[in-house]
Amino acid sequence: MAATIAGSLVIGALFFLKQSGEQRANRLYGTLLLLGGLTQLHFALDFGGYLITYPTLRYLPIYFSLWLPVLLFSHVKINLFPAYRFRWTDLKHLALPIGQTIYFLAIWLIPSLRNEEGRYFYNPFYGGLEQALFLAGWPLYVFFSALYLRRKRARLGARSLPRLLWYLRKLLKGVLLFILAYAILSSADFLAYKYHLADLRSQPWYAGAQALSFTVLLMWLCVYGGQVLVWGRRLRLGARN
Repeated sequence: MAATIAGSLVIGALFFLKQSGEQRANRLYGTLLLLGGLTQLHFALDFGGYLITYPTLRYLPIYFSLWLPVLLFSHVKINLFPAYRFRWTDLKHLALPIGQTIYFLAIWLIPSLRNEEGRYFYNPFYGGLEQALFLAGWPLYVFFSALYLRRKRARLGARSLPRLLWYLRKLLKGVLLFILAYAILSSADFLAYKYHLADLRSQPWYAGAQALSFTVLLMWLCVYGGQVLVWGRRLRLGARN
């Protein structure tokens, strides 16, 4: 988990320095990895039992689960259609992620707003409902990304996929595969909290399993990011030669 946190933060930062490719797409993916690394840090503190020993750590504004699928979708969309410019209508995708950030900043700065249990079922930013939104967001935004990928391929009319499209398709397939394991665990947590008021995250075995499943997902995002960084560097070297 520590290696994945470090890798996501380092690779995410390198995407802000990447010169090849669409700069906005680079920054979006860099932000995805940075926020993913911070969210993983939250899971690591939970897995290590630090959120129980030091309850104030639970409210650290480092939990960005609702940002991740939106950033992935935006990265794919801008990569495929660099001429696209964000519109006011795009704010609908950011309503929940921005709300989650404001929520954590508020409970971090104003202790009186905190819930004693940290999370509760109907909280859309940190609780059972948030997990449901998180789980629904990944396949939904991967589906949206796949639609844009198909549209781009149809415009190109190529039989074989260009390298960019091939990489993006591989990224989306991997995300769907690894999110499945996370979905199974989070669904169990959702149902247990809904019908039995049992917080599975308080159980060390569950916290470890969930943290590990998210670790694998984040590791895949890091692997893809590392490949793109090396691929972009090779393209620049090839152009110079």
